[in-house]
Amino acid sequence: MKAVIFDFNGTLFFDTPLHIETWKKYIQKTLNQNLTDEQFMQRIWGRDNNAIIQDFYKTDDLDRIHWISNDKEREYRKLCLTKDISLVKGSIRFFEALKEKEIPFTIATGANKENVDFYFDVFELDKWFDYDQVIYDDGYLPGKPDPTIYKMTAENLKMKPEDCMVIEDSKVGVEAAHRAGIKEVYVITESTCDFESSVSGVIHDFDELMELLWKQND
Repeated sequence: MKAVIFDFNGTLFFDTPLHIETWKKYIQKTLNQNLTDEQFMQRIWGRDNNAIIQDFYKTDDLDRIHWISNDKEREYRKLCLTKDISLVKGSIRFFEALKEKEIPFTIATGANKENVDFYFDVFELDKWFDYDQVIYDDGYLPGKPDPTIYKMTAENLKMKPEDCMVIEDSKVGVEAAHRAGIKEVYVITESTCDFESSVSGVIHDFDELMELLWKQND
């Protein structure tokens, strides 16, 4: 491992419940449909906004898709501000350890620019991350499991994909990383989801990851 790439949502920030709540309210308000947790996991979780909106709103009009996506994300950010939000346990210690070891790291996220700006503001991410190296969804970035996001991020870090380690939280994210040529992928999860055996490990926070990595290097 010569560099680390973090997915953000569900990885550095456990915000799945916030997205569930926002999507449920938004779909109920705009489509008058009541979305169950099971439907969320089947039709929303792990998918990018474009795919979700095409599914629910039955449209391929990119202008309309982008408008709906931005509108939903505004509601999500409003909801975040009503909650006591924080980065996942051990995140900051892990950032500091990577800096100390001079290992470059950045974020590859399906979030849009407005959300990335929001995260940089509320979590003060500029203490650890170079904003210009972050890859986010500009409305045209192919969604995972397409590998483009991880190929672009490795290039931003001036690294070969095979020299990068990825931290993910979804099966489509793991697939995207592997398709990009990244061999070392760790999954962080709040649950006991069954991930494929090809991942390097499954952890629940970054304290666990540091213990695992440093033990391997002893």
